[in-house]
Amino acid sequence: MMSRLSERVKSAMTAAGISQVALARACNISQPSVASWLNGTTKTLKAETAVAAAKALNVNVRWLVDGTGSPEITVASKSNIEPAEIGTRRIPLIEFKFIAQPIDPQLYPYLLTDMETSDKAYAVAIKDSSMLPKFEIGDRVIVDPDVRPVPGDFVIVRVDSNEPIFRKIRELGTDINGNIQYEFVPLNDDFSVIRSDRHSIEILGTMLEYRKYRKP
Repeated sequence: MMSRLSERVKSAMTAAGISQVALARACNISQPSVASWLNGTTKTLKAETAVAAAKALNVNVRWLVDGTGSPEITVASKSNIEPAEIGTRRIPLIEFKFIAQPIDPQLYPYLLTDMETSDKAYAVAIKDSSMLPKFEIGDRVIVDPDVRPVPGDFVIVRVDSNEPIFRKIRELGTDINGNIQYEFVPLNDDFSVIRSDRHSIEILGTMLEYRKYRKP
């Protein structure tokens, strides 16, 4: 098992015959960023970068992120992460109150995407001003519960069993028991920061794609 990100990236790049420059271009990042993956400086990938890299390398994104499962996109892994024809994957657009509940995708409107997602992915429309100025009310985000977030990602989170909210995740450090603690940060200072050491927290998905709409 390849426990390090650097090992998995090197192996996948060799198998795919792809250069650092080509991989960087596919992920919309700089070549030195890819070099930092390979030399071990970077140990985790942001969600959208991981998805783009997995697509370019033709590997299972969960394996690339944390070594889970096999790198090959097999029949078994396709139930989790499966390449879609461009613009043909339908992501159900649901309300916040229905997140993490069983839904029938046929009953909801949907967004089309060409991203690799799990079959649990969903989309929601931003409903409040807590993430201004970046995210406005009515903007939409595509979220995948099967992608593990890293600090700096945007996530859907449930706090103390209340209706889910959308926040940025940031690492606080470890508690006295060695458990990593996080805070969930609004971009609008009028809203409060929420800490995992003070509340019951359930992360319900990591943002993979963001769509901003022109307001009338």
